[in-house]
Formats: sequence, structure tokens, C-alpha cells
Amino acid sequence: MNLYSIALFVHIVGALLLFVLLTIEGVSLRAGIPAGQLNRVLGPISGLAILVPGLYLVAAGTGWKGWVAVGFTSWVLIAVASAVTGVSLMRGRVSRRTAAISWIIRVGMALGVVFDMTVKPDAWVAIVAVVVGAALGATAGVAARREVRPT
Repeated sequence: MNLYSIALFVHIVGALLLFVLLTIEGVSLRAGIPAGQLNRVLGPISGLAILVPGLYLVAAGTGWKGWVAVGFTSWVLIAVASAVTGVSLMRGRVSRRTAAISWIIRVGMALGVVFDMTVKPDAWVAIVAVVVGAALGATAGVAARREVRPT
């Protein structure tokens, strides 16, 4: 066991925690239960567990490749969108339905990043993976938002 292995483990645990937080957010949106307090505590922990070892992994081995830049950029976008959505929802600026669409788009983006981290494609393929994930999330969110009308 070496420092690289430990950093990779912490990085993966941070990503798992991100998905746990996204799951809690999705369930809370569906149930109408506020989960902002938990996300405010665990979100930064997840962020640090992803970022710090991730930067070490880049410096110690991978180097700045296209998929790394896409992953980092996507991570920033997911974090900012999560914070904006959470604050806006708590202040009543967005509906739960709009927050749910934001949530599913972020889930799609995160899955695209997991693809990128696993496959390590060229930059363009990495971008397409995240964009396709976000687009599939948006499509699912909009489709779920439609109400079924009785005939």
C-alpha cells in the first residue's frame, strides 16, 4: 500500500458520498422533506474528499489530461448548481419540480464523470459523456414533470 492507493480510495469514497448526497436530495425532494442541513454538512466533506486526493492523483500519476479537466469542471458545476438549487429551494425561489430537474441533471452529469474517470477518454469524448448524461437527466426530469391527464 502506498500514498497513491490511499488517495485513490479517499477519492472514490468522496464520489460515493456525492452519490449518497444526491440520493438523499432526490428522496427529500420527492417526499417534501428538507435535507439542506445535511447537505450543508456532508457536501463540503464530499467535495474535499474528491478534490484533494484528485489533485494528488493528477500530480502523482495521470497529469492534466482532457478527461481530468472535464471531470474537474463538471465537479465545480455540480457543486455550484447544488448550492444554488438548495439555497433557492429553501428561500422559495424555485419549486420542488424545478429543483428535481436540477437534481436529475446533476445525477446525469455525475454519471458522465464516472464514465470519464473509468474509461479515461479523449477530451471530446469526455465532454460528450457529461453532456449526454446531463441531457438524459434533463429529458427524464421534464418527462417526469408532465402530469398524466385522464382521458
